[in-house]
Amino acid sequence: MTEKHPSLRERHKQSTRTDLSNFGLELFLKQGFANTTIEQIVEPLGIARRTFFRYFKTKEELVFAWHAEKTVELVEVLKSRPAKERPLDAVCATMATTLKRYDANPELAFALVRLLKETPALLAKECEKRMDRELALAAALVEREGKQGLIPLKARIIVGAVTSAWMAALDEWYADGGQADLRPIMASAFALVHEL
Repeated sequence: MTEKHPSLRERHKQSTRTDLSNFGLELFLKQGFANTTIEQIVEPLGIARRTFFRYFKTKEELVFAWHAEKTVELVEVLKSRPAKERPLDAVCATMATTLKRYDANPELAFALVRLLKETPALLAKECEKRMDRELALAAALVEREGKQGLIPLKARIIVGAVTSAWMAALDEWYADGGQADLRPIMASAFALVHEL
């Protein structure tokens, strides 16, 4: 079986999208979301303003360019968890994989969390994206459990509880200035979910 490789055009489109996202985030972190215009993002990259809108409907969408890909990745991780693992344990372990992003660059992670928390429009978009992720993970959890018959409502409650624990741990980490190691905070939050 041959592996399908993206065409030159597809690679160029992905490269442009990545460039826009990376440079836009860099500007947002440097000068603030509201103070950054689309023109300031596209002009240094030699990209037309209208091209920006082929990739992103809004500036908010640019901030969350990675979110859909990460959700797909998390769904795959959840589906691949050991079959005998309890649903709650599987979701906690799946969400814990996102800590790699924080470990890789804690300063950038903190700056991004600060950007979200200090920008109401981004906070609203983050809630929307988080709900999309919760629904996708709940559907994957139902599929994963198969014959054991986990009902969709229970799957949503499990995923929602873990996501809430994740957000609470992230809030605690942020309130401390991002100085602490996020892993033990997250482990404590997940342990508390198990006590419910």
